[in-house]
Amino acid sequence: YIVVPQLVPPAPIDAVLQEASTIAVTPGGSWTPKTFKPDDPRRDAALHRLLVEPHLVAAVEQIFEAPARIYYGMLAIVPALGGQGLPWHQDNQYDYVSGRALNAFIALCDITPDKAILWVAPGSHLKGVVESSAAAGEHHQAAAPANGMPLPTMKNGDVCLFDRTTLHHSKQNHTGEHRYAYAAQY
Repeated sequence: YIVVPQLVPPAPIDAVLQEASTIAVTPGGSWTPKTFKPDDPRRDAALHRLLVEPHLVAAVEQIFEAPARIYYGMLAIVPALGGQGLPWHQDNQYDYVSGRALNAFIALCDITPDKAILWVAPGSHLKGVVESSAAAGEHHQAAAPANGMPLPTMKNGDVCLFDRTTLHHSKQNHTGEHRYAYAAQY
């Protein structure tokens, strides 16, 4: 994984955050996703505009050393006052992508350790896809890795890039403000 400070400029972040702040969220509840629908790309286009943000796409293409293709996008809100993030998982547990595939976790607000910061397990991508302990219909869950670590405080516009097989999760949001982030996958 790599954290790139201020990769995405303020204007597109502010535009997505303004749109996201209109979504009803229950304080103390579980996380709220809004996913990109490739069969209806105009649906919620204002929320998913970061998928084509030039600075982000250029960074992904620099890592790939090839053109990037959008695979998935999701706005993720972790509610204030104890809202729950996701357990440890790999995105390749949901649907397997063969070959190089990257996630971009984009902070839409300042995200501190007590505001459901993203945790990663460095090197976990080298193990391939790990077994999930989730029952049918539940979010995938992996055993907590021994080397899991929280990212440093992220400012809006900061981006963490990591492989789809990197174990990651977020804990509770103990602050009085919702945590807004966007997950783009290429």
